[in-house]
Amino acid sequence: MERNGWTPTACYQCKAECAILVRVEDGVVKEIKGNPKGRGKACVKGMAGVSLQYNPDRLTHPLKRVGKRGEGKFERISWDEAMDIMADKLTDLKERGEAHKFTASFFPHSITDPKWRFLDAYGGFINTALPHCDSAKILSFIKAMGGVPNHHIPPAFDTVPKGGIMIMAGRHAFGCLDDAAVPRDILNAKERGAKLVVIDPLFTADAAKADWWIPIKPAGDTALFLGMINHIVTNELYNKKFVENWIREGDFDKLKEYIADKTPQAMSVICDVSAKNIVKLADMCAAAPSVGIDSFKGIMLGQAMDFGHAWTMLLAVTGNIDNPGGQPLPSLTPMSPVEPIPTGPDLSELGWHRTGPNRDMFDNYGFIMEPTWYEAQAIKDDGLKMLLVSECNPAMTEMGQDEWRKAVCMAGEGDEEYKLELMVSYELMLSETSKYADLVLPDKSYFERWELMYMPWWYNFGQGILLRQPVVEAAGECRHSNEVFIELGKRLTPEYFDFKDDLEFYDIQLAGLGLSVEKLLEMGGIWTTGTMGFRKYEQAGGFGTPSGKVHLYWEDLEAVDQAMPRPGLAAEYEVDVDKYPFILVSYRTIFHQGSGQWTHNNPQLRDPVSGMYDNPVLINTAKAVELGIANGDVITLRSRTGEVQARAKLSERIRPDCLGLHHGFGSTIGRVAVTGDGVSDNALIPDSGSTLEWQDMVGGESHVSTRVSIV
Repeated sequence: MERNGWTPTACYQCKAECAILVRVEDGVVKEIKGNPKGRGKACVKGMAGVSLQYNPDRLTHPLKRVGKRGEGKFERISWDEAMDIMADKLTDLKERGEAHKFTASFFPHSITDPKWRFLDAYGGFINTALPHCDSAKILSFIKAMGGVPNHHIPPAFDTVPKGGIMIMAGRHAFGCLDDAAVPRDILNAKERGAKLVVIDPLFTADAAKADWWIPIKPAGDTALFLGMINHIVTNELYNKKFVENWIREGDFDKLKEYIADKTPQAMSVICDVSAKNIVKLADMCAAAPSVGIDSFKGIMLGQAMDFGHAWTMLLAVTGNIDNPGGQPLPSLTPMSPVEPIPTGPDLSELGWHRTGPNRDMFDNYGFIMEPTWYEAQAIKDDGLKMLLVSECNPAMTEMGQDEWRKAVCMAGEGDEEYKLELMVSYELMLSETSKYADLVLPDKSYFERWELMYMPWWYNFGQGILLRQPVVEAAGECRHSNEVFIELGKRLTPEYFDFKDDLEFYDIQLAGLGLSVEKLLEMGGIWTTGTMGFRKYEQAGGFGTPSGKVHLYWEDLEAVDQAMPRPGLAAEYEVDVDKYPFILVSYRTIFHQGSGQWTHNNPQLRDPVSGMYDNPVLINTAKAVELGIANGDVITLRSRTGEVQARAKLSERIRPDCLGLHHGFGSTIGRVAVTGDGVSDNALIPDSGSTLEWQDMVGGESHVSTRVSIV
């Protein structure tokens, strides 16, 4: 491959996967910018992709473990040997009748991705960090409005009218966790006369651009929204037409009865927002031509399912569902099925969090895939025997990360060295997770591979299809994980992989639209209907719920007292308050994406001037003075389960009862990462498998906060 000039493809410095243009000279990536045909923006992470591509730590050949797990000792092997090891292990597991004890942890670009197809055909499960961020939101939307699950459905900020309200609740959109065009769309909406309200214990970059910052108490979001609903409903400020026509019969009466005592005054005590301000925000929302709410991708502050429920209720009573500036409902891009279609195993019967000792608790919730946060417990329970991770870093992503590391190293029985019999890490470069792998496989970068993204399993819902194409040759012996899963499929389940390669697979999927990879390339790699459409439920004869209307009352959660949203703070915030007086909250910036090696080992993004070198502990200035802490002092944070030392950064931009720590730092691998400072906030978070009543039984909360003390 010898390209020169600008080529359209898709970024992958974070999960937003924005459409970009890449300038190549003599086979070398030189420059990256947003693609005008696909929203037209790239963020600093995306533009720093050149440094990722030519990072000297790139893996270029397969590795096999030669030491103990965790030692990080490997030897070079061939791809044939690596494939034989995986195929033999997977064959043995399936012949034992335990195929469901294999999971692959990755970001699903689409629900018919080749990796997902192999898992369905083989009998294993997809495993992802989705329950860490959007699961409660997804489940809330499905329960209330029906329809297809979508990884992230932000408001269509580019459609917000004059006078519209944009609410960011614990959401750091200016950290580019949607797509790079979102900040522009928000600022353009403000230019049109829309208002931005940021609800967050931190004064974020979003808050700096906001018309109103509300420094809420962590986990107070549900109470705040219930107080607003109380004011809107009791004063008959709700959208009567939508309520009468589109809310299920009887549900609005149940809502009125439930929120009767959820007054702004009563909810103010919980969320630490004055009753006056709760009323003010409620009046703004009731009078506005649109209200859009975004949350669950920056800080998740408490009972995630409850908040998702309350937030959906507010949208419903104000008529802001599938309207310009409100909450859009995605449409599934009509891709052709690749026949025959494999049927995956029944998650509710065989999934490892459904068969372990906590099955009865999990059965209350409709998790749509295996949650990453239960991996450690599944290994201990013998429910997880083989794990392949790709594009993720569970050794640093997981709550109680030390428990995950201990679990993958637990001794096995009989001939097996470990309880987790096979651990495979698919990487661009070595990561904290790869230290625990039996095989480390070299992935192609997003500049070197083909991939097809389409709705609904994708952030950029305004674009129906986006094609990622290689713009440079792959380094060394790198192979994209999709290629490897297709080869495994041809070996183990050939009846479902009767196609040549990934390109033929994509051609079959595109055929129903009269497209092919070649035609899509001629179109610039993007296909879109040109509009997302609004109030689609009117033409479709209703919503995707059993009644065809919005469901405010959830009968299936009556047994766990969540048929209506609970206003209280997260349970863990109410325990040992005197011993651990601060609530530690995670925050995000534009420079880094989670715990991934792609940004933390990027010299441009870790540069102390142009990027983010470390993650100091944010502490309120007045509180620091009270404790005798000066700016730059190294302080120790201690939680119930761990402690870390980090530099203090005094700031007026955080509540006095909170501390802030950027998520994702603390890697001990990679020449860039280890030269920068930083600590992992997950070292302070209790292991989710041992604290189900705090973390997991609220509908898939992303637990990135906990109580701590300063020692």
